Amino acid sequence: MRKVARWQGRPVVTSFYLDVDGRRYPRPSDYAPHVDELFRVARKRAEMLGKAVADAVDADLSKIADWLGRGLDRRRTHGLAVLSTQGAFEAFELPVSVPDQVAVEPFPDVAPLCAILAEDAPTLAVAVDGQQARMLRLDLHGTEELAGPTDALERQADTTVELGSFEHRHEEQQRQHFRRVARSIADALAQRPVRYLVLLGSTEATASLESDLPAHLQSLVAGRVPHSVHDDSTELEQAARRAVDHAQSARRLQLAHELRERSFEGAAAVCGLDATLDALGAQLVDTLLVERGFRAPGGRCLACGLLVRGQNVGAERICRRCGGNVVEVDNVVDAAVTEAFVHHVALAFYEEGSLIDVGRIGALLRH
Repeated sequence: MRKVARWQGRPVVTSFYLDVDGRRYPRPSDYAPHVDELFRVARKRAEMLGKAVADAVDADLSKIADWLGRGLDRRRTHGLAVLSTQGAFEAFELPVSVPDQVAVEPFPDVAPLCAILAEDAPTLAVAVDGQQARMLRLDLHGTEELAGPTDALERQADTTVELGSFEHRHEEQQRQHFRRVARSIADALAQRPVRYLVLLGSTEATASLESDLPAHLQSLVAGRVPHSVHDDSTELEQAARRAVDHAQSARRLQLAHELRERSFEGAAAVCGLDATLDALGAQLVDTLLVERGFRAPGGRCLACGLLVRGQNVGAERICRRCGGNVVEVDNVVDAAVTEAFVHHVALAFYEEGSLIDVGRIGALLRH
């Protein structure tokens, strides 16, 4: 059995991320220089930690190079993530691109994966009118259309029946149709839950359907968009995704406003890296807000996991909480995101510069 190289008592993990989006890199040779640069950074980092770690990382990089050499289906794959320990690795072919980066640490860096999961918005889009319904399931991987209920209205064939009576019967048939659609939605979501519902149709149709949904499903409705049930699937998908993007953007704005307001009042919120790391260490964080691309040097206690900010943090530094050894991490912001994810903290990511007035990172705390 191969002896696993350890750093400060823990196995070393190589965390490798690569953008392979064919729109930017039509040929594998176009992103090959980025692979070489990431490998160079990983080897330089490993050499600083001793020969055993350098040999272990070489095994990781060799395995990654072999895997890349087998080729990728880049029609569906736009980003890669590999977490490797001495050649035993997990690889993820991602439907979205990721920033190029590599880390060599005694803990996996899963922050880029966390960002993808936080932005993923599984959605059920339902196009409906008084007789038909179509359901489309949307996520990062694409779109799947599901069968929806169809109820043809009764035709007026008996001329002895008053027109008003037929109108009332048609109205009741439509009410029954919307109830059937609502039950179909509930059944579909019981099997595979989503984060959002988008209703497409006339104002009257979407309002009728929404009123028939249970309260817990009404809370998922991210938008009501005027569209015909007969529209092309691509049109319905695009409309639904725009509605979800708008809902997510509104949610991020609301969280950022709440962070600023609560931190100004000193009410269960913190801003800036040091205060946020302290709150994470005390497991007080409910929602972590962070700018994409924010980087800072720092360290992590190997015993209790406490994260600290600082240049040249090494094993000679003693953890202020438990007295354990603190080891350097390449980017303590990524480490904070990983820590938040592990402890089921909600994550919200922002464009660069969006949170500069609050130190580029902050947290809403549990009340």
